[in-house]
Amino acid sequence: MRALLSRAVFSLAALLAPATGFAQAPMRIVIPSETGTAWDRAGRTLGSALLSVKAASQVEYANRGGAGGTQGLAAFLKSAKGDPEAIFVAGQDLVVAAELDATAPRLQEATPLARLASSHYAVFVPAGSPHRTMADLARAFKADPAAIAWDAGARGGPAHLLAAYLAKTIGAVPSKVRLAPSPQAATAGIAKLRGVQEAVKAGRVRALAVTSPTATAGIASLKEQGINLVFANWHGLLAGPGLKPSQRDELLSKVKAATATPAWKSLLEAEGWTPVWLQGSDYARFLDEETRSLGYLAESAGLPRRR
Repeated sequence: MRALLSRAVFSLAALLAPATGFAQAPMRIVIPSETGTAWDRAGRTLGSALLSVKAASQVEYANRGGAGGTQGLAAFLKSAKGDPEAIFVAGQDLVVAAELDATAPRLQEATPLARLASSHYAVFVPAGSPHRTMADLARAFKADPAAIAWDAGARGGPAHLLAAYLAKTIGAVPSKVRLAPSPQAATAGIAKLRGVQEAVKAGRVRALAVTSPTATAGIASLKEQGINLVFANWHGLLAGPGLKPSQRDELLSKVKAATATPAWKSLLEAEGWTPVWLQGSDYARFLDEETRSLGYLAESAGLPRRR
């Protein structure tokens, strides 16, 4: 009887004990692009790093592209409300996409979590271009902006807005920036530095300047060459809306630990990214500033900006 009673008390205690031994809910990472992109690599590397530091017992990934990533953001805002185990991979491209679509949600509707990394762009010309220096290109661009056909990604993308920013900085009309119909038809181009470096090595292009404050990879910056322009592309994370501060802070500590792992540092090296950690309310203010400045650049480029 005493043994039976002892077992009964033990069983009741086990039922009433806190559920700390139960299986942890899987971490869910939503990536607003198809597989194989930089966002996808970042999201999956982050998930692996979270597992390696025991910040998650299981990670699930969901690729939700469409409309520059804003469709994935809209779905995340609905599905992740109050969920402390959900993360959304975000970045500058998503801010731009939201500013060009009045029906899209803005990043600020989620819980800003952290900015993780940034990278810079390079201005380049084809290897056989008559523009030997950045000063040559700037003079030609200012004299007749429409005469320069830019290989600068999609209309309304960050590289296009950067071309408009360059036009404004040197005294040209930003709305007259012309995108080339194909890379082969381009007079000049703007792309992320890592990709330009590879094209330089292959002998296809010459790099004239970088958008970092000072020279990078042996390439002088625009600012060092008398053009007062600094521009960086960034990558960060959002959490679901409606999180308690304690839930946000716990998620932040997990992400912070993950970004200290060799796997995450290897990703930064491979992508040519620099760590630029910014969290919480500072990151929220940064998002507000990016929304205003990128929206202004879109408007100056002649694009229909949301109000």
